[in-house]
Amino acid sequence: MPKLIPALIGGALLAGCASISDTPIADANWRKSVENMNQAQTYNPAAASNPEVLAPEVGDGERLKNALDEYRKDVAKPAEVKQAIVFEVGES
Repeated sequence: MPKLIPALIGGALLAGCASISDTPIADANWRKSVENMNQAQTYNPAAASNPEVLAPEVGDGERLKNALDEYRKDVAKPAEVKQAIVFEVGES
């Protein structure tokens, strides 16, 4: 019984803290905030509903072909692929 009392007190304290929010208005608007942030980070929000008829006219064809060839070659054996992740910024 003596071990049960501290556990009950601790549980009551945690339950009381969980129900109290310092920012109830912000909590209520959190979902809308996330939706607005995602929309603001999208280059063209209407692209999904109005896709382009043709592929983009820009791009290095040889580089894109090499990337696709490597993807097709390595996707069948993911355990053997141990390449470093490389991020390219700007034109190459």
